[in-house]
Amino acid sequence: MDKTAIYSKAFLESIHGITADKVLSALARFKEVLKKREEMHLYPRILRTVIASLEYRENATITTARELDEDLQKEVFHKLKKNFPEITADRIHFKIDEKMMGGILVEYRDFLFDGTVKGVLRKIMRK
Repeated sequence: MDKTAIYSKAFLESIHGITADKVLSALARFKEVLKKREEMHLYPRILRTVIASLEYRENATITTARELDEDLQKEVFHKLKKNFPEITADRIHFKIDEKMMGGILVEYRDFLFDGTVKGVLRKIMRK
């Protein structure tokens, strides 16, 4: 992995879950790190990479191990709608991943909820 990719990934991880008003201060801190490391020449490429990866996914993807029945699909939609009032039912795509043991993975814009068995076990192992 090249330096641009490493720095881009690190910056994206540092801003994950923070509010939009705090991103600018995180960016300023990131620029200071690059200056101290004498790698400001990478800044434009890093910024382009970060922006490209932050572009909103206009459709939500809901991944499960098995097909959800209509009632569960509606429940997932209503829970998403509480957090993202702009979402509509036609922008939600349900996907099946048979390799998944169980649970649910929700991806929408820069939001990621990993409620899969693997994801939950990973969180437990970190504690």
